[in-house]
Order: sequence, then structure tokens, then C-alpha cells
Amino acid sequence: MRISGQNLPSTHHPITRLHQEINRTFERFFENPLFTHPMPQIPAIHFKEETDRFVIEAELPGIDPNVVEIEAHGRSLIIKGEHKQTTQSQGENMHQAERRYSSFHRSITLPETANLDHVTAEYEHGLLTVTVPKHDIPTPRRIEIKQRKTDT
Repeated sequence: MRISGQNLPSTHHPITRLHQEINRTFERFFENPLFTHPMPQIPAIHFKEETDRFVIEAELPGIDPNVVEIEAHGRSLIIKGEHKQTTQSQGENMHQAERRYSSFHRSITLPETANLDHVTAEYEHGLLTVTVPKHDIPTPRRIEIKQRKTDT
């Protein structure tokens, strides 16, 4: 028996009912708000360690750098911001305006050697580059153990 959109058996046939139920399941699945509303954009982060610093690159194409904030909390570096977009289209008898808003928030935990007091950031062509220098690593030193004299 061949099953296709036009050659299905009667509506009471078990295969036809299965086919209809699968169609209804897919319809309900794609009616989910997850698919009907724009997803928040989460920027891709590249984190690398160099000999004297850590470099974090965040891809933020189309986002105004004036709405991006960078904060340091403890050993975490937080990059957050928002993206607002308005589009308008007009036709002979039509006018349409759409507004989209999304925000993002990324938190990166840095190693203990990160010096968050001297962080710098640059934005160019949609790429945010955050540079975190490393603390000078203290060299270990030997500590002398003094021996107490006891009275016997």
C-alpha cells in the first residue's frame, strides 16, 4: 500500500489516524512560543590565555557598543547589553512596523591570576575584545623554621 498525501486510505484506517496525529503533533510543536518569538541572541565568546594576559572576544554584530556594559564581580567578568531593531515597510495600501528587542548576559569566570583592576576593552567591526592582564606571580620563598629551646 502506498501512503502519500493524496493516496491515503480512509480516515478510519489506523495508518491514516497515525499520519493525522503526527501532523497535529508537528503543528503543536511549531506553535510553541519558542519558534514564534525571536530567540535572544547570545554572543559567541572566545576565551584564550596568553603569557601575560587573558583575551576574551565577543561577537556582537549589529549591536551598538554604547549599550554594552562590562562589569567585574569577584573573579567573574560580565558582558551584557541589549539589541533594539525597528523595521518599517510600506506598500500601496500597507504600512508595517516591527520592533524587536533582545538582551544578552554572559559571565566568564577568570583564573585567580587575572588582574581585574586593569581590564581594557575595544570594539571594532562587531567584535568586542576584552583584555585582562595577569597578576605578577610571586616566586616561592623559603621560610626558616626556628627551634625553641626548652628547659629540662
